[in-house]
Amino acid sequence: MRVRISSTGRRWVWIGLGATFLCLLPLTSSLVQGAPGPSEGSPSRGGAAPRKATARELEAHTRVFAKAGDWALSNAQLTAVIRKRDGWLTELWRRPLILPSVPALGVDSQVDALWQFHPVASVGKKDYAFVAKSSRALSDGLEVTSEVELSGHVLRAVTVFRVDPQSPKILLETRFSAEGGAAVGARLGDAFKWGNVQYYVSGLGKPRMSYKGGAKWIGRKGAQGDLLLRPLPGTSMSLDYRARIRGFQGTIKAHYFRELGAGKELVARRELSFEPLPVDPPAPTPTGRLEGELVDERGRPIAGKLTIDRVGSKQRVFDEDGGLDGADRFAWTGNGKLAIPLPVGRYRILATAGLERDARRFDVAIKLGETARFHAELPRVLSTPGWTSADFHLHQVPSVDADISLPARVVSIAAEGVELAVASDHYVVTDLEPTRRALIRDGVLATDFQSVVGCEVSTLGNRFGHFNVFPLALDRNVTYQDTTPRGLFTSARKASPHGILQVNHPRWDPAISYFSAFEVSDRDGSPGKPNYDPDFDTIEVYNGDDARDLQKVRQVLSDWLHQLGRGRRYTATGSSDSHKLGILDPGLPRTFVRCRDSKSDADDFKAPLDECLKALKAGKAQVTSGPFIDARVLGKGPGETATLKRSTFELEVSVQAAPWIDVSQLEVLAGSDGKRIHFQTFKQTRGSVERFRGKLKLSLPEGSSFIVVVAQGSRGLPNVSREYTVPFGFTNPIYLKSGG
Repeated sequence: MRVRISSTGRRWVWIGLGATFLCLLPLTSSLVQGAPGPSEGSPSRGGAAPRKATARELEAHTRVFAKAGDWALSNAQLTAVIRKRDGWLTELWRRPLILPSVPALGVDSQVDALWQFHPVASVGKKDYAFVAKSSRALSDGLEVTSEVELSGHVLRAVTVFRVDPQSPKILLETRFSAEGGAAVGARLGDAFKWGNVQYYVSGLGKPRMSYKGGAKWIGRKGAQGDLLLRPLPGTSMSLDYRARIRGFQGTIKAHYFRELGAGKELVARRELSFEPLPVDPPAPTPTGRLEGELVDERGRPIAGKLTIDRVGSKQRVFDEDGGLDGADRFAWTGNGKLAIPLPVGRYRILATAGLERDARRFDVAIKLGETARFHAELPRVLSTPGWTSADFHLHQVPSVDADISLPARVVSIAAEGVELAVASDHYVVTDLEPTRRALIRDGVLATDFQSVVGCEVSTLGNRFGHFNVFPLALDRNVTYQDTTPRGLFTSARKASPHGILQVNHPRWDPAISYFSAFEVSDRDGSPGKPNYDPDFDTIEVYNGDDARDLQKVRQVLSDWLHQLGRGRRYTATGSSDSHKLGILDPGLPRTFVRCRDSKSDADDFKAPLDECLKALKAGKAQVTSGPFIDARVLGKGPGETATLKRSTFELEVSVQAAPWIDVSQLEVLAGSDGKRIHFQTFKQTRGSVERFRGKLKLSLPEGSSFIVVVAQGSRGLPNVSREYTVPFGFTNPIYLKSGG
């Protein structure tokens, strides 16, 4: 164990985990001595009177939404914080600090265990949250009176929070009633989120993405250890939750009553408890080991990823919430060294290190108690000097929905060959740089990249979308609560005067997607609602979640073309939006930015950030999940303008990709309606990097002022969490004008 002092004066401790990485934790007396240290304002053992939460204790944790002065309840083993403004339980952590119970979080013990927990009334598919009207301290707890208006009736929920005097649990009792004693046909209970990890339900065995039905308890592994919700005697519980897609867990609704009868008062009693989940441990599995190394063309160690599939089985080898030594169907290394326990059997393995390097395939037989070894050289085969490979949308543990430690995130970025990475956590500003530097210093990271401080500004209250802003100073967040597009954009420009303001996933649910929220027309790009603001720089046309369905990508690509036709020179970007270690891969897709002229690929990650930002705003970029496109008209590339003497012109274009990536077609789109003016397919040449090179004689349709070049494959990428992800890439526009 080794202690270092950060630039802010905060002490950190490094703990080694296996052969692949180290983890960083804030140092506290409880970690060093193994005993609880006193917390400012904390009660003596067994105390349960409410107090005011302090800034000091809140700042010691990530994922914190309460403020100093909010209500706090503590015993010797836990602290719970209830926000005064809405009466929601938003913070819950152990005392002393407890390590997470999922490998993806490493040894980060500072993570708050809960996002939010509050009473809810559900009618059909709609949920209505209760909001506090008043709160008062009790001698043994806190009472919060909350209300919600439903179908002309006011529903009331009076909740008493108490901490158990002896155990790490909080006890809740809620009395539901209706103003005037009216009958209300609503299911009553709790709605809550507690991290983006798998949910376990009594009687189900393995965790499930979705569940609807009765249960004796529901729990999860993760921050601060295992946590479960259990109804107490006299209260029954029915659960309802659904994950939209694998890797993004949904809100849990725990209903205790189906309806509220006339003149009735219903009482629900339950507990939130830190305790080992009552699930059967996995049966012992005979194992062997896989050990090896990844190197570049010069024999130097590099960061990389193994895709590991068991022969004859479609079942994923690792747990979804595993760590760098195995999550989903992957394992990662930051320094080229891997040492992985595997169940006995035969495996097909693919070693990769990003889109610009070749891959290596090999089969191994894992035998009981034996070690299988490999050595894989992953040479650079795609030369892109001057083009910096960037991912502008990456989540990690500060995000409430990203249970992945900062060290694990840094290794996963490097393993995909990303050269510029923007931290974009919800609500908070995150800096990956101290972790990146420390991992390099300690020999854990052999492949370098440039990190950028940023934030995904996710609107709350008045919800109208998610927006990335970067670069940012750590103390300069952007206004996101109860604001407007003009207010948010003004705040973003003030916080990052020369930075990028990006519209993320513009066509998802209206609450998190700008174009959907303002009903931007899919025919001409005009907004359908007032107060829409066009003052942003980039549009995330290709989001990693949409990679599973290129029709969704092409829909947003069409939206972007409409905006270009309206005279808005927005740059199209592609980003992974990765939230977990094994699901949604960093750099898939990515944006190649032509930051500067260069003769060496080795210098791309060192490109000055200000030059990259200027190039990005100018549209000198292309988006890809595989193909790399070089397109020029009269020597002018993406973001530049070529002057034509006539409507016909010559497009010089080449399409390249690493040999293991399928690319089989090329098309050219013109103008705001995306009219296809050229399309062709080409055969794959085994082992070839260059898939197409030629000069195309094209005619520019009347009224069009730009072209976009698109390349696509027909077979899914072999090393991604969405196995059906087809390689797809496109340039930003080459603008064309008449020279008279």
